[in-house]
Amino acid sequence: MKLFSYRDRPVDLGPFPLEALARSDGAPDLSALPPCRALSFDDPDPTSLSHAMARFMAMYDTVRDGAVVHGPAGIPDDPMERAAHLKAAGYYFDAAMMGVARIVPAHWLEAPFRNPAIDGIRAELEQGQPKTFAAGIDAIYADILDAARATPGPVRHHGHALVILVDFARDPDPGEAGCDWLAGTQAQRAALLAANTAVLLSSYLRLLGHEARAHTASSSDIDLARVAVSAGLARVEGGQAANPFLGTRYGLAVVTTTLAIAPDAPLAAGDDLLSLRRRTGHESRRKPLMTGRPYALGPHPVERLTRVDQPTTFIDEARVPRFPKRADFFARALFGDMGPAVQEATKGGMYVVKSPIGACARRALGALLLLQFGEARGPARPSATDPVRNAANLKGAAHFLSVDAVGLTRVPDWAWYSHDSGGNPIVPRHPNGIAMLLDQGHETMEGASGDDWISVAQSMRAYLRFSLQGGVIAEQ
Repeated sequence: MKLFSYRDRPVDLGPFPLEALARSDGAPDLSALPPCRALSFDDPDPTSLSHAMARFMAMYDTVRDGAVVHGPAGIPDDPMERAAHLKAAGYYFDAAMMGVARIVPAHWLEAPFRNPAIDGIRAELEQGQPKTFAAGIDAIYADILDAARATPGPVRHHGHALVILVDFARDPDPGEAGCDWLAGTQAQRAALLAANTAVLLSSYLRLLGHEARAHTASSSDIDLARVAVSAGLARVEGGQAANPFLGTRYGLAVVTTTLAIAPDAPLAAGDDLLSLRRRTGHESRRKPLMTGRPYALGPHPVERLTRVDQPTTFIDEARVPRFPKRADFFARALFGDMGPAVQEATKGGMYVVKSPIGACARRALGALLLLQFGEARGPARPSATDPVRNAANLKGAAHFLSVDAVGLTRVPDWAWYSHDSGGNPIVPRHPNGIAMLLDQGHETMEGASGDDWISVAQSMRAYLRFSLQGGVIAEQ
């Protein structure tokens, strides 16, 4: 239930009233913060969701940097307008808070850390590309393999940093159904979602013609907590970087860049929340994910919906034809079935790359495509033999990763393509499916003009979110 309207709230301000916090004119003392250390995704529990997230974090760390292939694009000269645009983009890509800092020497790590799981990604790719005929897979494969083999150089000439903060979800209750895999994974979840946004924004800045690199909780050249303090997203309290609304229940990622952006002032000392209560009557504009709702049910009251044994739309299953992947309209356009003009417009994903805010997701989406394939790691674990418990855990884990709704279903033979893009027959082999729904948000379409390419950005955001969240669940 929404208690506060955001109808007139500028998008770049985000869901938390950061603009109401007292700020300081002086530079914060960063010396009290301990050096930033790499976040581990190892867990003694072999069923922990952290292991599945680790693979996707490694892929994001693989593509956190890249080349700038053209000159600077035409963008506003005003650093304040640039900051507002980039913050709004960060909120669009699901950040909880955004901040900007001017980089100072104290922000850089003496010894940058690199995710060791990148080497596993490289070794996997060197064994050969996945057996898929997805459009452009050869170029995707070569690009990601080159990135996995590369050693990023220093970027101390980057002058500004975008800070992405993602809040923790609600801690599962003791013995809560659907939460067998979630214990101790809050930091990993927040780090992964923050990395998703950072990789997108760094790619976006490079598409605009400016150097940019994402720094995550597992691969970074910069001290994430120190930059967050300088960007006004936290203050030093008891040797930790504490956020006024969340305390230390958050994860960070940072994008460093050569683009000049107006920095935010650091926070002043004081009881911000007491002051906010007096002035605005509330502390923040949203509560932790899944507050008051069981993880197995999700954020929406789907349990109240009327259920039936069979779909209310009649499906004559015995006569539903299967058709080949070659018959879908993306493939038909690419092969010229709709004429040369449409065929030309589809080459290289042109319908995506015309919009930088949509195109920035394309590389990461291609990278995650390489993780979608694989066989079972071994025999089914004894804890995964109860179908009711499995259903609750699958839903609970997906909702924990911020999926909006989950449904479990049988997958009949007629739901499968008959042939893949290469013309090879497809034999249905998975009898069950996990359907995930991602809310694309009404705000962007209500603000669209109809010809501003926002549908491209919405689609690419949803595709990437599912590739990440659905990919983690598939890996689990």
